[in-house]
Amino acid sequence: MAENHYICGKYPQMSESTFTISKDKPVIAVTGKLDDQGAESLISVLSTRNSTMLDFDGVESISFAALRTLLEARRAGTRFFIINAADSVAERFEDSGVSSVISISRKPRQLDMSRYTVFGEGYMSKAYNSDDGETMLKVYGPRVPRELAAQEQAVARAVMLFGIPTPLVGKLYTDGESNALDYERITDKRSFSRIISEEPERLEEITLRFAGMCRQLHATQCDTAIFDDRAIYYRQAVMKCQEINEEEKARILEFVDGIPQETTCLHGDMQMSNIISTSRGDMWIDLAEFGYGNHLFDLGMWYFMCRLNTDQLNRHIFHFGNDTMEKIWPIFAREYFGPEMTLGEVDALVAPFAALHMLYLGTFFGFQPHMMPFIRKELLGR
Repeated sequence: MAENHYICGKYPQMSESTFTISKDKPVIAVTGKLDDQGAESLISVLSTRNSTMLDFDGVESISFAALRTLLEARRAGTRFFIINAADSVAERFEDSGVSSVISISRKPRQLDMSRYTVFGEGYMSKAYNSDDGETMLKVYGPRVPRELAAQEQAVARAVMLFGIPTPLVGKLYTDGESNALDYERITDKRSFSRIISEEPERLEEITLRFAGMCRQLHATQCDTAIFDDRAIYYRQAVMKCQEINEEEKARILEFVDGIPQETTCLHGDMQMSNIISTSRGDMWIDLAEFGYGNHLFDLGMWYFMCRLNTDQLNRHIFHFGNDTMEKIWPIFAREYFGPEMTLGEVDALVAPFAALHMLYLGTFFGFQPHMMPFIRKELLGR
């Protein structure tokens, strides 16, 4: 792994900060004693990269001057959040009130599953209820990096403050292999997909509610100083993908760069299992990939699930198969896009974005056999 190192500090013998930047992950790792000059250098590095995640695992202390520098940069619009902070470092952010402006999470606690009982399973995680009924624990699979769990924690906090309905998030845990987040347990919840699987006669009602939630989300302007441009992640997937050559990458990147820019809120994993119905109203969950950008990024994700995913995987995620998905998509498309667009026109508009999302999923989580033919057809005309 190629890395760059920045040694900062006016008096290195007294205070020295080292920044390690990985080319393979959107993370800047910070170590040492962070002083004001180190913080200034860190902000300078941030301004040249798409990285927004600062890993403070190696930070021993942070001065008030450094804290002030980070605070002013954040207020000026520099996007970043902090993970893996030691208790003493996190407490300085919290005691000063700076944590209300800069999202910071502490190093994970030791994961102890002895008081939890599994009750559900998704694509990348399992859900557990605590014995005392207070919390729900989301345990990620071993392949999911800690950075993703920390990102979900930070985003869930920011989304809640932004006013979008979502359960409250708690601490981050690890057992050295798997990582987990605890959430407010909402005992009367059911996902939209679970409702359809248990009460199929409500398919149209729930699909219409889902389309309305999606329209409302996409009508909400996002805070671009807090959240990421989702187009960045698609560009990174294209550049990293080993299934396509350099000429093909250039063509797909040309498509991505030509997509009209929007600053609407995007869920990033917009599908029916990620909305829960509760006595407090409908809520979005699983917000690790929340960001902003063209609304068709989210629509491509949902089209992929409805029209292109395997029956086995859909049954695993949604508790119903492709026969039900085939009924859902036309109802959703009519409600979301309106009667002025035919289903064929909607499919033609959304399919390239579904292919782009396929490439993203395949690059980071593995390709299914049918993915590359569809990607080549929609994005490369082959």
